[in-house]
Amino acid sequence: MTDCDASRIKHPEGELLNILEELGALAWRRYSPRIAQTWNGRKCVDTPGDLPWVGFRFAQEDDATMKRFEAAVSSYEGLERWLLISHVRESLIGTNWMICLERSGLINRQASNANLPVWQYLERVDPGYLDLAYEDFNGLTIHVRTSLDRHKL
Repeated sequence: MTDCDASRIKHPEGELLNILEELGALAWRRYSPRIAQTWNGRKCVDTPGDLPWVGFRFAQEDDATMKRFEAAVSSYEGLERWLLISHVRESLIGTNWMICLERSGLINRQASNANLPVWQYLERVDPGYLDLAYEDFNGLTIHVRTSLDRHKL
């Protein structure tokens, strides 16, 4: 891909999806932006996003590629543990994949129980954690790129 490629994600939190796109065409992709646009009742304003994650589905999934990618994700030793989770779509073709923090489910439930957006909940209980999580996600992205480059087929 070139820098002029319109499908290339420009935000650092989407770079992992760019790496995956280099491995094979993606049929679907999503990511959590670090800064989200929210409606405050009068206008859109920037607010911190949720915890970092990416979701994707290959147009044509290759087992060898997925094994290399899974090994790259699981070998990362950062501040947090990151999971590669699959969701097999029973009546549809393909598998949806998600990479997220191991603690995502717990943090999301705690924020919901406190009736707060995740970023507000984290600022109350662990100020600065959201920034650290995104920094660690960037570290995961760099690790995955390096690991895949090292173990090309």
